[in-house]
Amino acid sequence: MTVAVATTRVSASMVLAIVDEARAKNYGSGVIGIRGLPDRAITADLQHQGQTVRIRAAESALAARELLGDHRDGDWLVVVTDRDDGDLGAGILAHFIWQRLRSPDPWEAVRTRFAATGIDPALTSRPDNRELATALVAATPQAGWPAAPAGVLTRTHALGAVAATHLGFDTDTADVLGVLRWSIAAQSVASLGALRRSVGDLLADTTLDWIAQRAGSAAGPIRALLSRGELADVVPLGLVLRLLTADRYDPPTAHQAQLALVRLEPRWGDPRPSPVALAALGQAADTLLSDLIHDRRADDDVARALDRADVILTQLQAEPLARYSELLGGGLRARFVALADALGRAIASPGHVGNTNTVETAWAAVQTHRLKATTPLRVPFEAAVRLVRWLAEVDPSSGAASDAAALGALVRQYLDSAAWADAAINDAFGGVDDPSLSSALHAVVTVAQKRRRAQERRFAQALASAPRSTGRGVPADWGTIWYLEHLLPGSVIPLARKAPVLLLVLDGMSAAVATEILSDATTRLGWLEAALPGAGNRGRSAALAALPSVTEASRASLLTGRLTRGQQSEEQHGYAELTAKGGKITARLFHKKAVDTTAAGWSVSPDVGGAIDDIELALVTVVLNTIDDALDRSDPAGTVWTADAVKHLEPLLARAAAAGRTVVVTSDHGHIVERRQGAQRSYPNISSARSRPATAPVRDDEIEVSGPRVLTDSQRAILAVDETLRYGPLKAGYHGGASAAEVVVPVAVLVPDETRNRAGLELLLPQEPAWWLTSAPAPRLPAEPPAQKAATTKSRGVRQDSPTLFDLGPQATEQPAVTLGRAIVTSSVYKAQRRITGRLIVTDDQIASIIDALVGAAANRLAPTLAAQALGVAQTRLRGALTQVQQLLNIEGYAVLAAEPATGTVTLDVTLLTEQFEVPT
Repeated sequence: MTVAVATTRVSASMVLAIVDEARAKNYGSGVIGIRGLPDRAITADLQHQGQTVRIRAAESALAARELLGDHRDGDWLVVVTDRDDGDLGAGILAHFIWQRLRSPDPWEAVRTRFAATGIDPALTSRPDNRELATALVAATPQAGWPAAPAGVLTRTHALGAVAATHLGFDTDTADVLGVLRWSIAAQSVASLGALRRSVGDLLADTTLDWIAQRAGSAAGPIRALLSRGELADVVPLGLVLRLLTADRYDPPTAHQAQLALVRLEPRWGDPRPSPVALAALGQAADTLLSDLIHDRRADDDVARALDRADVILTQLQAEPLARYSELLGGGLRARFVALADALGRAIASPGHVGNTNTVETAWAAVQTHRLKATTPLRVPFEAAVRLVRWLAEVDPSSGAASDAAALGALVRQYLDSAAWADAAINDAFGGVDDPSLSSALHAVVTVAQKRRRAQERRFAQALASAPRSTGRGVPADWGTIWYLEHLLPGSVIPLARKAPVLLLVLDGMSAAVATEILSDATTRLGWLEAALPGAGNRGRSAALAALPSVTEASRASLLTGRLTRGQQSEEQHGYAELTAKGGKITARLFHKKAVDTTAAGWSVSPDVGGAIDDIELALVTVVLNTIDDALDRSDPAGTVWTADAVKHLEPLLARAAAAGRTVVVTSDHGHIVERRQGAQRSYPNISSARSRPATAPVRDDEIEVSGPRVLTDSQRAILAVDETLRYGPLKAGYHGGASAAEVVVPVAVLVPDETRNRAGLELLLPQEPAWWLTSAPAPRLPAEPPAQKAATTKSRGVRQDSPTLFDLGPQATEQPAVTLGRAIVTSSVYKAQRRITGRLIVTDDQIASIIDALVGAAANRLAPTLAAQALGVAQTRLRGALTQVQQLLNIEGYAVLAAEPATGTVTLDVTLLTEQFEVPT
């Protein structure tokens, strides 16, 4: 009688597991009989380990016998039948490996696949354990499962292997941060879907439950979200929970957070996670994103999570809480809204800037947000904050006379402050695409432009009142402002006699653009800025362009060393005459065509590069036209003027550094930018878009100039002053007028490093004005007055006033005010400390200055640039100077003054300082 026995479903993975077991017993091929339901058995030809495995169902002994007749040597035949051994008979069984039917045991297959000798009951005691085992076998990767450690297959090993192999989960970091990092990855959702499709939901859900358990105290809410299929919401919801579970709110805000938590309850199901678990998830999500936000590889994952968190917060009707988040985009925008409001109130009073403390508080809140560096709102609003600081300062030019005597002072004021304001106006003027924020930027820029317009009119009046040029330039508080035609013979050529020089003439570079280019060169490219010899000052130097401030007049005058007009041919001839006959040095001049003629694979023209490399060639001059060209057809105000934004500049600087050349960066004239705020005023026979003949009457926004430096036939011209005025067609920018932005030419000297400062130039302090960096101006040591001839001692032949390593600012000669810094350096404890430490180069004035700067700074913290300014040293020497300051102030190792390793920020413990030196606060 035919008897059916209890059978189970047979899957392909179970079949292959039994085939592998046979192979392990040294069977190369053959026939295997498996007890199972033939009507539910898979019928397939599978490729496995280089062989064909044919799976066939046999509902009777006759069908089994027929299948045996079709078996091919070298392959595997698997016969699935529900007949018992007696029904099949010994003849059929004799063809089977093991001479009997195998009853598939999924756990045995699992044990074999994991090379285990035993299985943890935590796996086999589940009610659905056989289905789980079947899924584990089905999920076996092509390379097989990793062997069970110590021979026992545990739940952690089995499900960890599934998580790692199929879901990309990193079991080496299987903690709450590892769980969240895995959940945020875009491929995790796709991998989970693929696992469900291939082996079903049971193994997928069991593995997810195991992953959730890795999260410790945050496991509850994570398990609830994973069970609902909300894997992608784990981190975003965690960020929201960080806000909802915080305890820093006032009662109305705390009530709003509680309402949002109540609205979340349906997402958790039963049992609901505890408040501790919700807070743990929030803390972990915040920690993870705070770290990932600095990893560029995770940008897409981070952006997706933050956007989703903002959506969830809106769904919970809790958007006002976003302002408390240092991660959410909504929080950043809320802080910018508060900043815009503060900016608007600060400049609300006509002609007066109110208290800027609210602006600084709002800006500080923006600065603490983790997305501040990537948002497009940062640049225009940082510029607006800087402009409000600048506007809050007394305008030094407002009380100055607008005459010849004031011209030098006005040039210095422009170079040291107003040019930076122009750079900030350019950054803020571009604005933002948000009407609720744009109005504040517009208001600040409008007030700043009004001040600049008044400053430019005073400058133009002083320029027109200047006497006929008799010397090399205009006197100023800090030495001389060069006439541009005297810059080469008076300063650059003498410098080239001491050290090989590369002179870079950036046609059209204004002082505002120079602030950006030089900042990039000294920070990103590592150049050091030095003082220009012969200028007699310790700040960045300047020259006055020939008038009108057009290329034909100013560049020709610069390169020939005399007032003249001309094109490239006249420049080449005059330059050769100036350097060879007058300067007695070897020199070469390269214009645009020679610089642009670059062989394939060369970033610098071989001719130009060879000249720079030849240090026997005292002076190499290269004209770069990128900025001037931008005035015709580009966006000079919207361009970020880094060294690589000027064609050829960065490779030229690199070549100069390699050759050890000192670099002088200058221009022939500056420019103003077109802001679509003015209109054209047409006149016949204009000499440029900003200059015209002295015929029609002079209006309020113009100035008439005359004299030998006005290079027109009559030596007279009327020049535009206000940036809203032009005489020619619309362009991106203009030059030729009488504004400081057009007439003042920046002159900077760069050296590769201190060891290759062949001319022994003085290194400059950081050039940023204090308001550019902070609201609290850091005191600087006084600038050195024009140097007098040094006294020498014949017997020793040594200069008596030679500067020390850190002596970039001279000692004050007048009696200083009694400040905390002054009280410290005059205390008995400090004097004793001076004796103990021995001879240090840093002076008492420098010690007092840095202490007073830190006392006046917010939270007694100074950025490195401001610390260098307060000490009166170049920023490259700041670390050495601070080391000496610490030797004097950090008595017995107490950290009175410290520098943060990551940022270089200098900090002062005022309480400890006064205690150590026994000085009352």
